Amino acid sequence: MTITRRLLHALGGAALIAGLAAAPAGAETTIDTYPETPEINPDLPIVHTEHGSSSIKANVLNPRPVCNPWEDHRTVITKVADNFSPVGTISTTNRTDRPIPLTQETSKSQEIAVKINGSQTEQTDVNLGGSGENSQDGSTAGGQWGIAYSLTRMIGGEASYSLSWSVGQTIGPYDVPAGYTGEATYGFRTVTMTGTQQYCKLDGTWSNPTAYTAFVPIKNEVRVKLYDNPADSAKN
Repeated sequence: MTITRRLLHALGGAALIAGLAAAPAGAETTIDTYPETPEINPDLPIVHTEHGSSSIKANVLNPRPVCNPWEDHRTVITKVADNFSPVGTISTTNRTDRPIPLTQETSKSQEIAVKINGSQTEQTDVNLGGSGENSQDGSTAGGQWGIAYSLTRMIGGEASYSLSWSVGQTIGPYDVPAGYTGEATYGFRTVTMTGTQQYCKLDGTWSNPTAYTAFVPIKNEVRVKLYDNPADSAKN
């Protein structure tokens, strides 16, 4: 390689390094969204067995049963998710030099109620005594809702049969500093449980498991965020 070529190579490398140094660093925004509580109970699965009698009774089909036919059922929860279900958002941008309140009255009603997908056979329905609520919040209900209520309490949630936002209900006020945008998202905190259910067969043994899910309201909730950079609006 001649001296001229060596000089050109050296100058080219220096120019490349200078160009990289002069280039502005790109800003990267990484957003990770997780449930409010990824694991409400680290001791899953939860096995919840309902016995109709204080002892296991022998029957004509099985002298040593493990459960009592028509009286006992078992629910096993293998997965629990803690979620926020939004129904509306209010926002304001403060272009003054002093804090202003973010507040608004809801313009329509929103309601959420327990949803259960279980008792997939007639025998299970009979064994569980049906479903339904006997009180406003469902705490004394029998059947499937009673099971869902008990399991939700076991994992630390204050279960409700239904929750609602009413027309004219006030959201806020929340102080928004000067130069900031404030957003208040209102909705419901819920728990979803997934697992299986079994009923006690006539021979005093457990049936094959069937799928069971329960969607249980916990409380009304409002989530507020403040930001002065529009890029932050997508962040939790």
